[in-house]
Parts: sequence; structure tokens; C-alpha cells
Amino acid sequence: MKKLISVISSLVLAAGMTSALAANAADDYKPSFYFKAEAGTGVEILKYGTVYINNSISGVNATIPVSAYIKDDEKIAGQIFAKWNCENKDLQLKDATGGFAKAGNIPYKISGANSDADLVNLIRTFEDLNMVSVNYTETDARKPLQLTGDTSDAYPLACFNAVFKENAPAGSYDINFYSQGAYFSSVIPRYVNDPSKIIEVNPAEYSEGLRLNSSDRLLGDINNDGQINAFDASQILLAYANHSTSKPTGLSPAQEAAADVDGNRKYDSVDASNVLAFYAYTGTGHHDKTLNQFIKGE
Repeated sequence: MKKLISVISSLVLAAGMTSALAANAADDYKPSFYFKAEAGTGVEILKYGTVYINNSISGVNATIPVSAYIKDDEKIAGQIFAKWNCENKDLQLKDATGGFAKAGNIPYKISGANSDADLVNLIRTFEDLNMVSVNYTETDARKPLQLTGDTSDAYPLACFNAVFKENAPAGSYDINFYSQGAYFSSVIPRYVNDPSKIIEVNPAEYSEGLRLNSSDRLLGDINNDGQINAFDASQILLAYANHSTSKPTGLSPAQEAAADVDGNRKYDSVDASNVLAFYAYTGTGHHDKTLNQFIKGE
């Protein structure tokens, strides 16, 4: 009996320690935001999330549907202010809506919100800043927002279109979560066991934005001759070597956009290796995949 009591006491103590650790972990936990873009004609989603637009196929004023999400595994968000923009206004952020039309719902149960039309006060576009703003607030300050699905990112916070202006120059465009002055992004957690505790976090500091690389050629076709081969790989390697030694890369913005074939926001020896491997693959008579499909293992 003494042994049993001792074991139970140890388990209770361990459970208490685990609970305390969990509480401490919650204090340090930070929800984050992220984007998902949709592929289409001339538009590819690369291995590491970058969007590649071949504007000779998609058109120079291509439109890319994008959705914004919150990742909150601890389910503690009580108030959400999310803002994002593109500083380069050759890429316009337009047509912001909720997720009802595209995904069937929004991530949180908001009173009176049953369609995208009901979210007019939650989702706004600031054209002068090329910015989209989303605000989700729980009226009961004692508890977190109530999820619609099983996870916070079961549905998007908002959906919008990234639209290239006519004759927008080739190159890289970034949509980033924004937090400056009055236009801040933040998440305020709400703790059920301690509703008086207010800890505001700034996800814009650590949430990953979305890069869109626009070019006038196939991904990986650096010299734009309609083929992806060893010459393209050598041009990527040379540009990488020049960049590593602070020299001009020797590539145009359109070529630089096409050189980042895995979409990790840089072009390097890995990109060159991917191009060479794809060249060898097609050299054996395989023409069933694009370079992007080959890199992603599709």
C-alpha cells in the first residue's frame, strides 16, 4: 500500500510539473500568419512556397488568388489584427473577402457572420498603402475565439487577389505582414484560467510572407532559348559565385526570377544541381514533367 501511495504521489507531482511547464510554454507561445497562393495557367507554386509567374503564358497582368491564414496550435487567440501589403505597387492587392466563397467558412465563429458580405467591417483594403486588413475579435474577453473547424487554419482569415499591373517589370515581389505605426499586426491571447493576463504578440516579426517571381520565360530557362539544360545551370552557378563575392550577378531581373527554381528566395548551387538533374532526366526521353514537378517529386 505504501508503494502504491508513493507511486500515485509521484504521478501527481509529475502531472503538476507537466501542467506548470505547459503553462510556461503557453506564455512563450506565439501564433503566426502565413499565405497560400493558387497555381494556374503560367503560375506555379514552387517547392518552398514561392510563386513563379511565366508572364509570357499567364499574361502581363496576371491575377493570382491568395489566402491568408493564422496558425495557432495552442488555440489561445482572443483578438486578431492582421495586416499585409506589397510595397511595390506594380503588384496590387485587390478584391479582399472572407473565406466563405472560396473555402466555405472563416476560422472563427463570429456573431452574424454567415457570408462574405457580412464581413464588411472585419476585412478592409487600404489602396493608398496597397494593404489588406483583417480584424477578428471575441466579444467575451474571458475566453479565446471559438474555432469553426478543428484547427485555426482550417479556413482562411481572408482571401484576396494579387494582380500585376499591365507591363509590370519582371523580378521579385513580396507580400509581407505589416506592423508599423497605427497599422500594426497583433494577436492578443486570452487565457481561460487567468483572463486578466494580457500579452500582445507581433506575428509580423516572425511570420513568413509570400514571394512572387515574375519572368518572361520558363522556370530555369535562364537564356530563354526554350530549353532547360547544362548551359542554364552554368549561368546560375556563375551568378551565384558573383553574388557570393559581392559582384554584379550578370543576370537581369527576369533571369534572376527564373534562376530560383526551388523557390527558397535565393539562387545557388542547389538550383544549378536541380537544373542539371532535370536536364539528365529529359535527356533519357522523359518529357512528362515540368522542372517544378520534377523538383517537387510530383
